[in-house]
Amino acid sequence: MSQGESEVDSFHIDTKKHTLHVGPIDINTSLSSLTTAGVSLDNILRKCGDFGRFQIMHYVFLSIMTMNGSITSFYYVFGAATPDHRCRLPTNVWPDDKHYSPLNQTHEIFINQYIPKNNDGKQWKKCVRYVTSNRSGSLVNCPDGWAYDQSIFGYTFTEEADFVCQNESKRSWLATAVQCGGFSLLIIGSLADRYGRKKMISIVTFLLFFACLITLIIMQSIPMTIKTKFIVLLLNQFVSGLAFSIYSLVFILVLELTSAEHTGLAGNLIFVASTMGQILAALFAFMTRDWQKLKWANTSFIGLGIPYLYFMPESPLYTYAKRQYIPLETILRRIATQNGRKETDWYPCYQELLRNQPIKLSHKNELTYSQKSYRLFFRRATIIKLLLTAVIGFTTLMIYIKISFSLAMLNISPHLGIFIGAVVEAIGCLISTVLISSRLGRKGSFILTMSLTIISLLLIPIIVKYSSIASVGLAQFGKFTISSATAIAWIFVPELFPTSIRSTANAVFIAFSRIGAIVAPILNTETSKPYAPYTFYGSALIAFVVVLFSLMLPETKDKPMDDVTDYTESMTDI
Repeated sequence: MSQGESEVDSFHIDTKKHTLHVGPIDINTSLSSLTTAGVSLDNILRKCGDFGRFQIMHYVFLSIMTMNGSITSFYYVFGAATPDHRCRLPTNVWPDDKHYSPLNQTHEIFINQYIPKNNDGKQWKKCVRYVTSNRSGSLVNCPDGWAYDQSIFGYTFTEEADFVCQNESKRSWLATAVQCGGFSLLIIGSLADRYGRKKMISIVTFLLFFACLITLIIMQSIPMTIKTKFIVLLLNQFVSGLAFSIYSLVFILVLELTSAEHTGLAGNLIFVASTMGQILAALFAFMTRDWQKLKWANTSFIGLGIPYLYFMPESPLYTYAKRQYIPLETILRRIATQNGRKETDWYPCYQELLRNQPIKLSHKNELTYSQKSYRLFFRRATIIKLLLTAVIGFTTLMIYIKISFSLAMLNISPHLGIFIGAVVEAIGCLISTVLISSRLGRKGSFILTMSLTIISLLLIPIIVKYSSIASVGLAQFGKFTISSATAIAWIFVPELFPTSIRSTANAVFIAFSRIGAIVAPILNTETSKPYAPYTFYGSALIAFVVVLFSLMLPETKDKPMDDVTDYTESMTDI
């Protein structure tokens, strides 16, 4: 049943009072009585099997599709990493000085003569060398280029384009391009509310795969300057941001394929799959050790999900919201059959649901989709929820990125660092499943995990003065709590909005999350070391404000996500 439906001329029989209502009635009011009577789509989904073989099978394939978001996010970490580097020796001293580490004793002597050391005396300076070998002359900014260490990341685009030293800022454009591509969800989410989850997931997946494929073929086969290649790679990165849209739409579909009893578990399964995507990103980088081969591996993984699009089901909540009862019956029968349920288990209840639908005698008051969405989306209660969830999205991802930077304090392989972070995040998601299923519910669990995150943010800059290892351990605890809070928020937010605007509202939530992801690294890189503790305190303050804001939101635990319940509840919020 689509939201925002105005009053229409219809009749409705009240079986409890044995009265006949003729004339204008509110469709949503009449349908809300079905939920209280136990005849709701959520109840029918339970009769069809709300977490059986059908859901598990599709969750496996949908989880694989969501891994693309993590793989895309972490490409920048490896494909555009900044390896250790130093100035090359003068060509008249060493004609082909491409290796960062000394090749032999003679090579090492020349390096030490021309390349100054850092203050610690252990590593060479990255951006300057002496003009002459007597170590007393003036310093110049690497006139012959740089020598790079390929032992950790292999051959990166940073090395190919020399995006180091004075050109280092250009490297960040590759990360920004992906985040900007993610903002396309604001349009795609609205289209998914209008044309369906399956249709938009399919269209965006094809667009993502073929756009990435074409740009890769262009970079691989056509000779071009490094400036042109950089532009093509930026385009590739922007298009890769569509993976975030797929992630969001798949997440909504996963929640809508089950009943209210299992949405928490279903959503967190997707989050765990996302952490597996981080591990795959590190594995692909370790195996390819080349920025262009890594892009090919990532694009090929996107292509693996294309055959499944044919078998992907549409959301039963979406078809019900659009009043597409024949497709709805087909989906329900498909769910029941694969879950081993008999038709007598669910079909009589479904027929009762249809019998209780209001019969329209006139179309004079029928609203278009745009009018319905506009009326619902721009209600005061909806706008307040959107603003609150936008702040939650911005804050959770900003803090998540900020705390993740603490892992760089460990002197370990970045591949291993990603693996450790993914394990911590997966544990956080699993714990959040237990929390939201308890008496705490969605809101109480979010407040608890955010409060623990605030404590971590306040303690990290204090503990780091005494023990860097202890501060890293505390940061990992903070990552555990903010991962739990983020997972809870992703489940909590879609449950706050009706099906007819759920993808759009979730798009706003994720768009502000992307802004937080952009702000976090800027704060870390632009803030000088003496003022770094204040960024933690500031983040803790923002998190505290978010906790206060979350008190204004309703609890959604065990409340059906179908349009009738969500809409009637939102009406009472005004």
